[in-house]
Amino acid sequence: MQTEKTIKKEKDQVSVIPVYPEEIDRYWPLVHFMIAEAIKYGGSYAEQKHVKEELTKDRMQLFIMFGVDDDGENKVFGCMTTRIYANPNFDELQACICTGKKMHLWIENLINSLEKFAKDNGCKRICMLGRPGY
Repeated sequence: MQTEKTIKKEKDQVSVIPVYPEEIDRYWPLVHFMIAEAIKYGGSYAEQKHVKEELTKDRMQLFIMFGVDDDGENKVFGCMTTRIYANPNFDELQACICTGKKMHLWIENLINSLEKFAKDNGCKRICMLGRPGY
């Protein structure tokens, strides 16, 4: 006799994926429009091509928030760029661009990922730079 089993749905899962400089071209189509929009709302201090150049030259870092929500589709929910700034006495990780949707699905994982990345790279502080409205 076969019994019916129900599969318990896991909580919505969104992971934070670091994108290495040699992978920027591959992942750029997934985030370039988010980067452009964030720059626009941040006062147009640069263009997305400037950010891409910094990422490919390893002067900035890219993190993508990717996963599945209650719709059941895999998608990119957001992205963040960072840079490591060398202060006279210690390095700090600066979060430059953070943008996306459904932040409640990924913010905790993002914070944990940034803390680990900062420690792994010898940073003693994390500094968040925010644009209006975020």
